[in-house]
Amino acid sequence: MEFKEKLISSYLAFEEGLDLTDTVHETRANALKIFEEKGFPTKKDEAWKYTSLEALIQQDYSLFPKSEISIELKDVKKYFLYDTDTYKVIFIDGVYSPFLSNTTHDGLDVCLMSAALSKPKYRELINTYFNKIAASEESLTALNTSYAKEGAFVYIPKKNSGRKAHRNYSFFFWR
Repeated sequence: MEFKEKLISSYLAFEEGLDLTDTVHETRANALKIFEEKGFPTKKDEAWKYTSLEALIQQDYSLFPKSEISIELKDVKKYFLYDTDTYKVIFIDGVYSPFLSNTTHDGLDVCLMSAALSKPKYRELINTYFNKIAASEESLTALNTSYAKEGAFVYIPKKNSGRKAHRNYSFFFWR
């Protein structure tokens, strides 16, 4: 089975456990349709004329690996900014690591998208911006959006002032 077909046919398994009535899910489903129509970009596409994805899409990927990779603090602490007061949102192979992360809901929100989605006050904000900044008609953007299950959510209200408004934010995506 070609990788494109594997991605499309695996989408039903991806949907298990998701809220299918959520507007974010509707956006995901529409994005999958775009990817299904366009497929992976080729050298015939102007933006990809010097880049071939053939070697990458010929690989046999496990879309939903059963084993979890364990990363310990010692593996990532060299990347932390210790001299700076920071919040950390760390994902390992796309899975949030609460042990390695430091989030907040105190005056501003640095948390998971799923946590923000559970708060009615952020629903409109997410619906306004989710999949609106990147070029949603591009096939790889559409593929990424269709399988977006979790992410970092950072919200700093305009009225927020003081020390916490000036904190730095570190995001680690460990693969």
